Amino acid sequence: MAKYQALSDFYKSREWRALRLNLMNERSHPSKGLCCQHCGEIIHKEIDCIAHHIKELTPSNVHDATIALNPRNILLVHHRCHNAIHERFGHTTQRKVYIVYGPPLSGKTTFVRTSKGRKDIVLDLDELYRAITLLPAYDKPSELSQNIFQLRDVLLDQIKTRTGQWSQAWIIGGYPNFVERERLVQQLGAELIYIEATQEECLKRLFEDKDKLHVQHDWQKYIHDWFLRFLPAPPGSES
Repeated sequence: MAKYQALSDFYKSREWRALRLNLMNERSHPSKGLCCQHCGEIIHKEIDCIAHHIKELTPSNVHDATIALNPRNILLVHHRCHNAIHERFGHTTQRKVYIVYGPPLSGKTTFVRTSKGRKDIVLDLDELYRAITLLPAYDKPSELSQNIFQLRDVLLDQIKTRTGQWSQAWIIGGYPNFVERERLVQQLGAELIYIEATQEECLKRLFEDKDKLHVQHDWQKYIHDWFLRFLPAPPGSES
């Protein structure tokens, strides 16, 4: 993984982040907003916008500004279109696994819904509870936790061994601890996607959600506990 450290550092650099933001502003239509340069459809959320290098960025050319920071070498595309581009050009034949993590109400599930394909598999504990109980999302009987975790482990094993004919796998969770995230990355051959949100933003979404009016206290605790437990990665260690 060391040879990809330069790529990881580049995508976290101030220069790259500024260029991506400038391109999004420059390429946005006054009335339509930002459109994907692969499929032509509107990119509704900033987090779903991927800046794709036409000439592939590699550890050997990442420091070449005419490639890495050249607007003519960059397309703004949907996350799902970015995956399709790489599959079409044969950059990878390995089915991808993504760990989508972040605080409660940060938008993890929304991101996956807009990024996943029809033949993708999604592992989300909240949805597992709903699937086997038919209860509302906020109602999770603790008596069923053993069943839920065993189902989760079966699905994780299928994802690890690439069992089945699914296209991509998305694992949604809080995963506030860096060590736990890295363990899953290594076990599953996965990539991390952090859905960033402040504690204030998460609480604001909670108070605006009418479906959670009677469980606000519980969700406030979930949010507060996540930020207390959040352990970011050491600089440069997560891609």
